[in-house]
Amino acid sequence: MAKKIRLVATDMDGTFLNEAGAFNHKRLARLLKQFEDNNIILAAASGRALLALDKLFAGFTDKIAIIAENGAFIQYKGETLFEQHMPKEQYLQLIDKILENPYNRGKELLLSGKKAAYILKDSPQSYIDHMRLYYENVQVVEDFENLEDTIFKITTNFAPQDVRNGENWLNEQLPHMQAVTTGFASIDVIQRGSNKGFGLDHLCQKLVIPSHQTLAFGDNLNDWEMLRFAGHAVAPENARSEIQKIADEVIGHHNEESVMSYMEGLVNG
Repeated sequence: MAKKIRLVATDMDGTFLNEAGAFNHKRLARLLKQFEDNNIILAAASGRALLALDKLFAGFTDKIAIIAENGAFIQYKGETLFEQHMPKEQYLQLIDKILENPYNRGKELLLSGKKAAYILKDSPQSYIDHMRLYYENVQVVEDFENLEDTIFKITTNFAPQDVRNGENWLNEQLPHMQAVTTGFASIDVIQRGSNKGFGLDHLCQKLVIPSHQTLAFGDNLNDWEMLRFAGHAVAPENARSEIQKIADEVIGHHNEESVMSYMEGLVNG
């Protein structure tokens, strides 16, 4: 690659992480030292909450940037650079609209906050157990009316065949919000304009890095804006077809640590 890369942003699930949601810590430690020597910054960009990403990258958070909640929260070396939350009145109205969705399959929704994540008590136990794989400090509550927390987003599940229809319905009903597919059965509802591309743009402005000196990895539709913003876009072979079409390169499967290998190539020739 001829142009100098100064910032590398990577999605987590289905991209940087393997199917077990893990990565090689020793390999990353070596890579971050090489990135530092070459004045390159690594940004972890995810729909996951900051609590989950801080735990995932324990021991590394003082060396990297984090774009959490699909762009609603940005942190660099442990310092908060930006956050955008939902007022209570807004997220309560959103919940009602999500439950009205004709493609909705029940109370499979979660509110992601700064202190915890919240799921209704009458949600299916299978859903509660599944979301605990991706969110830290999941609290099961009677209702959402009395939460004492800052809420960044709402996430909800659909049957895989209904995800795109459910997403489109929500976007038609909620012009001030944005519903984005984050997985093959999951949708995040966030403030319109708040996405990973916005987060990466904001981070670049803070660090005075032009977009053409950024590189981004992603596999799903909530990575679209980030890949469009970056000077160079890379997708793993397991990425959605829509993402592969806009990528400059398609590399190996995420279970092969292809993203880590590509990043190592940036500093090792």
